[in-house]
Amino acid sequence: MEEDGDWVVVRRPTEKDLWEPSLIQTEPSQPLEVRFNGPAKHWTDAVPIGNGRLGAMVWGGVQFETLNLNEDTLWTGNPGNYTNPEAPKALAEVRKLVDDGQYAKATTEAVKLSGIISEVYQLLGDIKLEFDDSHTSYSEATYSRVLDLDTATTKVKYSVGEVEFTREHFASKPDQVIVTKISGSKSGSLSFTVSLDSKLHHHSQVKSGANQIIIEGSCPGKRNSPKLNENDNPEGIQFYGILDLKISDGVGAIHVLDDKKLKIEGSDWAVLLFVASTSFDGPFTKPSDSKRNPTSEAQSTLNSIGNLSYDDLYARHLDDYQNLFHRVSLQLSKSSKKGVGENGYLVMKRLSSSKSALYLGSSEDEMVSSAERVKSFQVDEDPSLVELLFQYGRYLLISCSRPGTQVANLQGIWNKEIQPPWE
Repeated sequence: MEEDGDWVVVRRPTEKDLWEPSLIQTEPSQPLEVRFNGPAKHWTDAVPIGNGRLGAMVWGGVQFETLNLNEDTLWTGNPGNYTNPEAPKALAEVRKLVDDGQYAKATTEAVKLSGIISEVYQLLGDIKLEFDDSHTSYSEATYSRVLDLDTATTKVKYSVGEVEFTREHFASKPDQVIVTKISGSKSGSLSFTVSLDSKLHHHSQVKSGANQIIIEGSCPGKRNSPKLNENDNPEGIQFYGILDLKISDGVGAIHVLDDKKLKIEGSDWAVLLFVASTSFDGPFTKPSDSKRNPTSEAQSTLNSIGNLSYDDLYARHLDDYQNLFHRVSLQLSKSSKKGVGENGYLVMKRLSSSKSALYLGSSEDEMVSSAERVKSFQVDEDPSLVELLFQYGRYLLISCSRPGTQVANLQGIWNKEIQPPWE
């Protein structure tokens, strides 16, 4: 800092001087929920959950449910020099074409900037649930699939006859596990089969003497191409996952099918815990030189939460997530209120010298699907939908990257392909 020509030494700020966000959560105009009125028909309709390292896409099917699984270090490739020596020249040419207004040609020339075929992020696998045939006659009027941004939890509900079935899914950061709880409103009404599968080279089986399914495999050492022989493909990153199953005490039974599936019959509820690890040992270590043991790491993670109940896991997840999510509160409104203009201009209310939050009115609570709200926005410009979009972006970033994990890629940590179209 310069004052009257002299330099003034300014001390480094201490921790207490740094901004600390408010954890005071105000009521939004509508519940911060992304709502669907039916199961996903496409991957883009599924609901993302994640803890920064592990991710899943929840489809919300009725008779068949799928959770696509991702782990942020599961990539093809080995350490190497991926710089493109032609990039500076190509970039200069693209800039010139843009300046000259030749946008189509600039787009074509920009392709040269990618140069080398890059390595790609992989889909670890799927958790697959299959319920009995009675679920095909579920009541569509009772179906709901909701992503609650405030709790980072996905909930699926529907009724078959007089029985309401509920599934809850979340990805816990403190315990490094994806958790699913399935329950029926009538005792002994829950029956289904669960298995693990993957598009990658893998092996899965029920672990002897335990209600667990394990999956282990590897991703390619190079991104596959038509000219690549399997013998030319170096060793890739290895992965190991465990799906642990618990059911209601004294009600229901678990059977093993074909050494690959677990069948649950007549239970009140079931809790699925999925943990996974890979042999990734840093960006400069070849997978073949890795000293990490994904098998022991995954088992250690599962052992560490063995004594925690579903309620314990959920409480720890909620405390961790809301400590971040509740730092910001945004409210918008069409109505004119104190501190808010008729057009819903954004205002900031200062809580203290170190805490702040955003406030902007409220609107009627309309329990409709998010897709319907997006369509109706063309005519009513509902400000609460803007709130939802703003908070959804924050939810995705919290869910796909945390301190100590890999940075978010093009789609956060969610990907359905082993040969994605991008480079």
